[in-house]
Amino acid sequence: MVKDPPSYQIRKSHILLWIGLFIIVLSSMRILWMDWFPDQRQVPIKNGQLDLRDWKAEDGGILLLDGEWEFYPSQWLQGSSRQHATGELEPRLISVPGGWNEALPGEGEKPTPYGFASYRLRILVDPEEATNYNIRVPSVRTSSELYVNGRLLAKSGQVADVKEEYTAKNLPYSTSFAADDNGVIELVIQAANYVDSRNSGIVRSVTFGSEEALARAMKLSVSMQTLGAVIFLMHSVYALILFLLGNREKRLLYFSLLALCITISNVFSNDEKLFHQLFYIGSDWDFRLSNMAFIIGCYALLECTNHRELPYWSRMYPVYTAINLGTAGITMFLAPHQVIMLFPIYFLLAAVAVVITIMAIFKRVIQDIKHHLLLLCSMLVLVHHLLWSLFWRESGLSMIHYPVDLVISMGCLASIWFKGYFNMHANTRELAATLQRVNDHKDQFLANTSHEFKNPLHSMLNMSQSVLKRERPSLQNRSIKELETILAVGRQLTLILNDLIDVMSLREGNPRLQKKTISIQPIVTGVIDMLQLNAEVKSVAILNQIPEDFPSVMADESRVIQIVFNLLHNAVKYTNEGNITIQAFADSGRAYIVIADTGIGMDEDMLKRLFLPYEQASASETMIEGGFGLGLSISKQLIELHQGTLEVSSAPGEGSTFTFSLELAGMNAEEEQSGSNPFEPVGLRWTPIQETAVAGLEEVERMPPAAKQPVVIENSRDRPRLLIVDDDPVNLQVLEAILPPDEYDVTMATSGKEVLAVLDAQEWDLVISDIMMPQMSGYELTRRIRERFTLTELPVLLLTARSQPKDIQSGFLAGANDYVTKPVEAIEIRSRIEALTTIKQTVREQLRLEAAWLQAQIQPHFLFNALSAVTALSDVNLDKMRTLLDEFSHFLRYKFRFQNTDGLVPIEEELSLIRSYVYIESVRFEDRLQVVWELDDCEELKVPFLSIQPLVENAIRHGIMKRTRGGKIHIRIAVRTTHAEITVQDDGVGMSEAKLQQILDRKAEKRSGVGLINTDQRLKRHFGAGLRIQSVLGKGTEVTFHVRLGMK
Repeated sequence: MVKDPPSYQIRKSHILLWIGLFIIVLSSMRILWMDWFPDQRQVPIKNGQLDLRDWKAEDGGILLLDGEWEFYPSQWLQGSSRQHATGELEPRLISVPGGWNEALPGEGEKPTPYGFASYRLRILVDPEEATNYNIRVPSVRTSSELYVNGRLLAKSGQVADVKEEYTAKNLPYSTSFAADDNGVIELVIQAANYVDSRNSGIVRSVTFGSEEALARAMKLSVSMQTLGAVIFLMHSVYALILFLLGNREKRLLYFSLLALCITISNVFSNDEKLFHQLFYIGSDWDFRLSNMAFIIGCYALLECTNHRELPYWSRMYPVYTAINLGTAGITMFLAPHQVIMLFPIYFLLAAVAVVITIMAIFKRVIQDIKHHLLLLCSMLVLVHHLLWSLFWRESGLSMIHYPVDLVISMGCLASIWFKGYFNMHANTRELAATLQRVNDHKDQFLANTSHEFKNPLHSMLNMSQSVLKRERPSLQNRSIKELETILAVGRQLTLILNDLIDVMSLREGNPRLQKKTISIQPIVTGVIDMLQLNAEVKSVAILNQIPEDFPSVMADESRVIQIVFNLLHNAVKYTNEGNITIQAFADSGRAYIVIADTGIGMDEDMLKRLFLPYEQASASETMIEGGFGLGLSISKQLIELHQGTLEVSSAPGEGSTFTFSLELAGMNAEEEQSGSNPFEPVGLRWTPIQETAVAGLEEVERMPPAAKQPVVIENSRDRPRLLIVDDDPVNLQVLEAILPPDEYDVTMATSGKEVLAVLDAQEWDLVISDIMMPQMSGYELTRRIRERFTLTELPVLLLTARSQPKDIQSGFLAGANDYVTKPVEAIEIRSRIEALTTIKQTVREQLRLEAAWLQAQIQPHFLFNALSAVTALSDVNLDKMRTLLDEFSHFLRYKFRFQNTDGLVPIEEELSLIRSYVYIESVRFEDRLQVVWELDDCEELKVPFLSIQPLVENAIRHGIMKRTRGGKIHIRIAVRTTHAEITVQDDGVGMSEAKLQQILDRKAEKRSGVGLINTDQRLKRHFGAGLRIQSVLGKGTEVTFHVRLGMK
């Protein structure tokens, strides 16, 4: 066995010593209380009479009128309904306090708590002593009247000999009076009860004394009970406040509930019943609320401890909780006599709560007595209170209410929460200091990293600029565009790196500003050129409405460029379509520059955090990611360094407006103007972006924003057709460079809406989509695609900057086939594209082979039946035989033609095949087969090869000819505005719902052929939608599909 070290044993002995002293102090306080407030004496009462002629009321003593009182069951001694038969019936003697159940016979002479009766006591005092006396009646169930020497002095409720005239009310009352001339005081208490099933009558001790002594005692009792109630209520309130404003520790909430329940019990049930002195709510609700508070308090007491750590109890606790809360709820709807029937359950629940609480506390204390000392003290005080209360009760002592123990116990529990709160506060301060240090290190790291990035970045930009300038005449347009994109992106990155460097310089002190007279208009124009590519791809127009003659300002040129870039970049980033306008006006010696956009706007919460470092709108809400969240914060600080202001106004969905001010230059501004380029930041050589930087989007630029369509780079069916969507034009151009036009046909789009608009324009082999896009995210776009195409019919490859498992899982759940993490690697994305397009090509090849097989397939019985019909006609009708041979020959020629099985054919070719097939079948079945043709003018219409004939064949073989009488088939082509609707309808045997569900399912176990399935998938591949089948068993089947007009 491992023993505790000696030092630990010494500390434990010290703790036990202090605990012993604590218990001694508690007991000493009790003894002092008993000395300061002596108990109320009990004097013997015999045969309903008390002799106090030798007792001096001036001594301040208070007597308990406990003993034998005269008892008159079912009789009134006083009042208007007084009965005069008292002399004819000897009174019984009954012990007070105590119930009258045994002394009040009910039906069949059985004891009962219900009925009415009178109590009488004669008190003899010294007639020479002129003293005003006082009597206090604490509780008479459940209504009573007090008569002194024949006078009604006090009452509670309304007594009556019938229930209909009775009113229950059991509140304490007291009254003052004097003895008669003979020194006799006759007390008569008349009581009635018709609702309480417990022992009725005088159930608590009646006190008697001088008026001054009893008033003093009552005042002290009320004060102590009020003090206890206020203290417990304060505990409840502050615990609730800590819970709401703090760390939401649930035990704080339960502690608040426990203190509230104790408060309710005190003000409802203690001797003075303080609550009812202010608001009387009726005896029924008084009874319900006090008992419910008792039960809820037991539950809250458990929750204030770690009771779930006890073995086996955790399994029983849900049952206990259900019983406890269920009992509390039921209590609120029961009558008092029904509530009394639940008392055994109340006591059992309370006993379990107390035992489990003590066990849980002991377990904690045993584990670590030092850190759970307050918890131990709280338990010891509670046990100390229970033991002393039991001692007072058994010894017959009647003392003034003693609240100290409960107050100390609750104070210890409260101290635990305060201690935890202060420890948490200290930990929070320490953590805040640590986070501040980490934040400083982070800023320093970013600044150092930015410095390291700037040199190689500038080298790349200068070399790219030199190559572009030197080799422009010999470069292809594609190469020129890509080099200029590199320059544009590099310059944006330079300004972002400047922001990162400024984080530290602004924090360490005011950076030096090189103020000079500058013009705002050319600076804004230069920044617009830098961001023009981003804006045009998003259908956003940037309008510079600052006049060329706008007054100059006195500012640091590079810093103003930085400010304007940050504000404009933010506007472009969060504006999906519309306008961004830049205006300026002068007022009171200052220039005000206003940048307004029609973007997504901001709510109040975001406006409060807008200018804090590293703050950004949630990517999950805006579907826009990227950036550091530093631009606006740094811009605000830079503007303030210029003694200016930056203000913002915004509302969700209504755009944002940023306004900043700068100092106007003096009258000689033009003379002070520097000869340097007005848009040349320190360390960055600036060349305006040429129009060829967006050469690949020239056609898009000439269109109005609403008419912009996806940009098609190449288009040849010999190569995989890729549909790429990303709201960032740089990403699109990078992908265009990675996917050469001699290997891929690439169509680029900038939004999910554009993709959905062109999805049916042609057949695609793969959709490549960014996840974070405004208006419609990549997840939503994938879900919309999956509503029309399966994983193999149209694969989807997602591009994501976030590779967390949750993000990847969301993509697969939406229906993506694969994902690539940005920034993309050329080898990786080409490998993924090859794998996914191979799957699509394999599926296409399978469909082609199935179509070819379907074309070549001729059922043997069909040939046999056709030849038999020819033979039969040779003897009876040679002309009809020749016609049948012609149609049969045409049918076979069409069937064995294997060109263009994967493409579209004119509708007339398909109808010609159907006419031949229908003629052959009509010769065979004669009147059993009727064909109705309903054809609109559709000569220009094209359909997939063998798309209608299998439907007709299926309708005849499996629909009409399953009936003995045959049936009718309708072949209908209806031309609409944008499409033609083709329908094959029969009145055959129809299909059940189960058969209908599996007829187009390749995985169905009982599938007999591929005709309908192959036709359905080929239609989906060409038009984005397949067959729509409706059928009713016994009534027939209708098969419909749509073909877009103008397909080639």
